[in-house]
Amino acid sequence: MTIVTGQLGTIDPAHVRNVMAVVPTSVTVIAGQPELTGEHSAMIVGSFVFISLEPCFVGFFVGHESTSWPQLNKATVLGISTLGSVQTDICRKLGKKEADRFADGLWRRGAFGAPLVTGSVATMECQIENVTKIGDHDFVLARVLGLNTGSATNPLIFQNHEFSGLLPG
Repeated sequence: MTIVTGQLGTIDPAHVRNVMAVVPTSVTVIAGQPELTGEHSAMIVGSFVFISLEPCFVGFFVGHESTSWPQLNKATVLGISTLGSVQTDICRKLGKKEADRFADGLWRRGAFGAPLVTGSVATMECQIENVTKIGDHDFVLARVLGLNTGSATNPLIFQNHEFSGLLPG
């Protein structure tokens, strides 16, 4: 147990980034197509988490500076795809703001109509249940409508500013 006896101070954001860089995270794509605009949108998150079996909920965090989230937040159904270790190029492409993220055949439609990345470790389609502001991020709680394992078995991991697989190569 840690006991704090002094005043709480601010923590240097650069130090936080350096420390958190050593914590491995999965690489997950959130994608959708708002019905009003018809334009696809996608973003990468490293904060995807399973929350509950009954009801089935997952969640993720989105930075307030995200340019993709305002579009995705309008979608009726979101597609969530956890990438496999051989999908580093897809991750890099989706991370570029100027790239046409839906130009090639990497996508398929799920049973509920959401865009899903082909060849992922796991995919699911979800509806946004709640969005809560937490610091400089929003926490998105999503109800799972359907989910499947994919063809990949080795997840893509991001740690120390590098991509790798979880399993030895």
